[in-house]
Amino acid sequence: MSNPPDDALLTELATYQNRKLLLWQLAADGRSFCGIQFIARERDLQDASIGEQVQAFVDDILSDGEVRPEYDAMADWEALEANHGDTADQYL
Repeated sequence: MSNPPDDALLTELATYQNRKLLLWQLAADGRSFCGIQFIARERDLQDASIGEQVQAFVDDILSDGEVRPEYDAMADWEALEANHGDTADQYL
């Protein structure tokens, strides 16, 4: 599974029930926001299961169940919510 469909990634990510993770992934553009596919490439997990790829992303973004402060400071959560909130609702 070298390039799983976004829907499969988002569906798996939704199992974590964390809106900020979904908003982050929906905004991922490979530049200012790096998402699941970027982490999978960085950790040589392109051929890993979707679950493993998503888990690597979650492990990178979260610390003790919260978005790491360095990532939290990068995100304009209100803008992400405005741009991607409706889509996140569909998965949660």
